[in-house]
Amino acid sequence: MSGKKTETEQEMKQEEKQENTMEAAGEEVKAKSWMIWVDNNPNYCGIGAGGVQFANGHAVIDSERMAAWFKEHSGYTVTEQQ
Repeated sequence: MSGKKTETEQEMKQEEKQENTMEAAGEEVKAKSWMIWVDNNPNYCGIGAGGVQFANGHAVIDSERMAAWFKEHSGYTVTEQQ
């Protein structure tokens, strides 16, 4: 079972590297980031889904995949940062 978990973690890391690429077709692209808020616990500090680190009820992430996960699950508010 741990081998399967390792494969999944490696796949997620590879996808995040692809998402965070700063150059596309020779043009610089701004990296996206998202703010995740814990709706029912504004003081939450700890590790959330996907290893996201929360402090004082929020986290900043740069993984579009993880942002989508938090959007799909109740209890979180997700906003795209500029």
